[in-house]
Amino acid sequence: MVSPAIFILNFIENHPNLFFTLQMTLCLILIAFILNLHTTNPSRKVYLLDFVCYKPPKSLQCSKGLILERARRLGIFSEDNLDFMKKTLERSGLGESTYLPAGLIGVYPPNMSLGEARKEAEMVIFGAVEELLVKAGVKGEEIGIVVVNCSAFSTVPSLSAMIVNRYKLGEKVLSYNLGGMGCSGGLRAISLAKHLLQVRLYLQ
Repeated sequence: MVSPAIFILNFIENHPNLFFTLQMTLCLILIAFILNLHTTNPSRKVYLLDFVCYKPPKSLQCSKGLILERARRLGIFSEDNLDFMKKTLERSGLGESTYLPAGLIGVYPPNMSLGEARKEAEMVIFGAVEELLVKAGVKGEEIGIVVVNCSAFSTVPSLSAMIVNRYKLGEKVLSYNLGGMGCSGGLRAISLAKHLLQVRLYLQ
């Protein structure tokens, strides 16, 4: 008695055109199914409703000349280093009323500790978040997704966890902390937020 597997193999060998036709038919059915799924469930549009840019207090305002003066005062940079800094500042797009963190402008020698960096992060993030919540008229408990991107500073607890804890966003909030991706990190964070919102809307 011939086994089913051998019978199928013999059938395929003797009817290659029929097997090819079956393959094509299955592929077309799969493509039609995917197209139907896409047209009946189109991607939801995601829009930016509002934004804010944090502005530090005037006490942290400084000129490019002051930045160079502080760098020279440290006594660890050569004239070539300082000349390179000057050229970089001139081409950076920074104006004469830019800002530096308190650890660099407010004390001498500069305080570049982890604690000072975290204080700077809290000042900027909380300042921006609180202004945005007021501007958009949104309460903390209404937030379901938090995405934070910071290329150079990584700490524990994370910056996103810092926001969740500060504004008591609850256990169900989706929290993502991105870092170490350079200038492209901001775009990746926006893209992640967009896709998370699309999935969330689709599941509702």
